[in-house]
Amino acid sequence: MSSKRITSDKFAPKMDRRWERTRAALMSAGRTLFASRDVEGVTIDQIVATAEVAKGSFYNHFVDKDVFAREIASSVRRQAEQAVNEANANVTDPAAHLARALCVFMRFAIEHRESAQVLWRLNSGATMVDAPINRNLRNNVQEAIDQQRFKHVDIEVAALLVMGTIVISLRHALEDRLVTPHIDIAKGMAAGLLRSLGVPAAQADRLACEAANDILAPQKSTLAETK
Repeated sequence: MSSKRITSDKFAPKMDRRWERTRAALMSAGRTLFASRDVEGVTIDQIVATAEVAKGSFYNHFVDKDVFAREIASSVRRQAEQAVNEANANVTDPAAHLARALCVFMRFAIEHRESAQVLWRLNSGATMVDAPINRNLRNNVQEAIDQQRFKHVDIEVAALLVMGTIVISLRHALEDRLVTPHIDIAKGMAAGLLRSLGVPAAQADRLACEAANDILAPQKSTLAETK
């Protein structure tokens, strides 16, 4: 009787799917845990328990907890930036681009609260202008400076102003006791940001109003239904 040899190739797709499911479960658990706690406040035992996987599985995917946290932070940042890219697909004015980006990040906090909380907690170190994760921001700011849309600031100061304003706007959108509507906060913050970068006041107000109305106005009915 002849026997057929079963090669490992037949099991590869199944193993790949299992590997992907385990990684996805770990990433989901990390988002949930890091949304309410700092990296130091979360243990690997808590991560694998939340993910419902064996502890050894964690080390099949990540070297340690810090690498795990950075991967989650990068994943959430990419998710938010993808939303910015989609919102600005046809926008050529770099000043309008930034006003709309701020509004997108506030909408991100509304629609993806857990991810936004993770973004706030885990991305605090990504402030270096030359960091790879800030490439799109750096390019946008440099374009605005080259076009004289932004004045009296260099690229580092301009990028820090943008990052700081957007991050605090996102954090404010997560407040449980928020009284002022998100759209009004976005208009004020976007206008203030553009003015600080040298955009004339009337233009800054117009661009901020247009951005907030386009990106956040549709959220008013949704927010009313969830309260």
